[in-house]
Amino acid sequence: MQKRLIRLLSLWLLTGLVAGLAVMSGCGTGNPYPPGSYERGVFFAEKGKNLEAVSSFESFVRRNPTDSLAAEAQFRKAVTYMKMKEYPLAAVEFQILRKDYPTSPRVEEALYQEGMAYLKQVGRIERDISGAYEARAHFRDFLRTYPDSRFRPQVEQAMVEISDLIVTKRLREINVYRQLGRYTAVAATLDNILESEQDSSLLDKVLWERARAAFRLEKEEEGRGFLQQLVQRYPESDYADQARRELGPSSAPADSTGS
Repeated sequence: MQKRLIRLLSLWLLTGLVAGLAVMSGCGTGNPYPPGSYERGVFFAEKGKNLEAVSSFESFVRRNPTDSLAAEAQFRKAVTYMKMKEYPLAAVEFQILRKDYPTSPRVEEALYQEGMAYLKQVGRIERDISGAYEARAHFRDFLRTYPDSRFRPQVEQAMVEISDLIVTKRLREINVYRQLGRYTAVAATLDNILESEQDSSLLDKVLWERARAAFRLEKEEEGRGFLQQLVQRYPESDYADQARRELGPSSAPADSTGS
């Protein structure tokens, strides 16, 4: 958290320095629009000069907080941070838009993009996946607020991505339990995944692992039950093919039931 704060402060200071230099240099930047104008930020953004665009949008909003283009400038500032992969900064700027311009038509998209900023931060985390839970909580709030949003398909796909990340991390934990011979812990963890990660596209693998854990615990009937679930719910899965071989001829009724 301290390193992230230092990074945010450093980039804000750098943005302020660029803004100051831009004002002093005037037309030397090659931008035909005057300092402090909305069009100046747009020009820089379209040229891919992201830091200059951020400072220009910031200057415009600071000087013209009630202008009809202020919310749009704030939004484009946040989007530019996204392009720079400065996701923590982008999330903050999207929050500012929603707080300072609650009636803007950009509010819905800002809320969606804020969630994407949280999700993209997760890619930087090798061990800690707390950001994934934060992103999921944000997207759940988004869907409650905008159930018919045009961004709903993207949000639902993001929820699958988040759940898959969480399941993948938890399956790694299970490997540790398995190496220690703690199959009761393996089974309990897998049960928790099946209950809490319904959005995941990896549940066929989870069911397969759950069946294996049951067999290791000498719970034959329970293990076959998980294999039957796997065949019924995910008939096209490679794990379903393995489950059918494990079940033998008795898997045929399960297939017909699940079809």
